[in-house]
Amino acid sequence: MGMTSLKLLLAATLKCMLLKCGDVLSNREISRVFGVCAQRGIRYSGSLHERIRHIVLITVLQKTPEECINNPYNDRVEGEFLFYTGEGRVGNQKMDRGNLALKRQMDEGYPVFAFEKKGPGRYMFLGQYTVSAVMEEKQPDVKGLERKVFLFKLRRISTSVQFSFLNAGRDVVLSKSK
Repeated sequence: MGMTSLKLLLAATLKCMLLKCGDVLSNREISRVFGVCAQRGIRYSGSLHERIRHIVLITVLQKTPEECINNPYNDRVEGEFLFYTGEGRVGNQKMDRGNLALKRQMDEGYPVFAFEKKGPGRYMFLGQYTVSAVMEEKQPDVKGLERKVFLFKLRRISTSVQFSFLNAGRDVVLSKSK
């Protein structure tokens, strides 16, 4: 393949996107754009054993009474911080999988993108965050029993991100702005 063909192929497959705070995406779009699974609250691209590229968080900040039953997490915004409850709906949470990926972000610095579920299939972009601290808190589980959870204190570092990617999961952050 000649250099001109390679450049044309690259230009044809390179996609750019500007995502701003308040933009709404579907679950499928989040999965495709960020190269993450379509379920779970903590979705990461990469592997805990090799390298995490980025994390996508899904939160529900304003719940209906029905949502409170299946979603026992007490996520909240306090000032400039998003307090995000770790994963695990029954019993004490464990520091593994998504919880471990979030904790490791403090040392490894990969991007964390947060979305708020606004309704069936609608997720609003909240911005790019960094994990400032990990704390423990008591919260009820789905059975109503008190348990230990991990509470991640996240600080927003950007309200918009522009990135390009060749395939889902291979994104390159080009710029960010507050």
